This record gives sequence, structure tokens and C-alpha cells, in this order.
Amino acid sequence: MNETKYIVPSATLSESPEKFELKFVVPGIGKGDADLHIEGKTLTLKTHAKHVAPEGFKVAAEEFDRVNYAMSVEIPEMADSASLTAKIENGILTVVMKKRPETQPKKIEIL
Repeated sequence: MNETKYIVPSATLSESPEKFELKFVVPGIGKGDADLHIEGKTLTLKTHAKHVAPEGFKVAAEEFDRVNYAMSVEIPEMADSASLTAKIENGILTVVMKKRPETQPKKIEIL
């Protein structure tokens, strides 16, 4: 039986006053090879690496090791999961979530 194996990608979570940004390092993965979903307060990434031969060619020999990644992270309580956007570029998957308006800092005017 050929079981798919996954490794955990490197990841970084950054925060600004308005949003959270989560970056996953997933070299060799394109946007069609990654699944991202939310269940409750958990964000899950799972990739499915595949090799596609260039048009007009077929694979005669291969030494590339295609790696599949999987990772689940808890979404910060202040994040608005409905605002989530994701973009993959140069092997970096960037996920951005705005903070819920009621959790963002605001200045109170003193009268």
C-alpha cells in the first residue's frame, strides 16, 4: 500500500494592530496543490505535490522528491476568519486574517 506521508512546514505568525499574517514555507507547491480549510477555530493546510512533465515530454527518469505538507494551527481569538485570504508565491503560502473590529485598538477622546 502506497501511503502518503506528510511533513510539517516551517511557519511564522505575525501580528499588526489590524491583522494577523501566517506564512508557511512550502517549496514546490503551486496554488492547485494546496488545500486550506477552517473548522471551528482550527486552520488546516494540506498539500498534494505532483510532478507534471512539460508539454510534449514524458518522464523518463526522476530524482525529485516530492514532499507533501500538513499542518493545523489555532486561529487567534481576535481574528475574523471570514476575512481570510490566501496567496502562494515562490514557495511561500501567505494567509491574512483581519482582526475583528471590536478587538482593534481605538483611541478614546476625553471630553
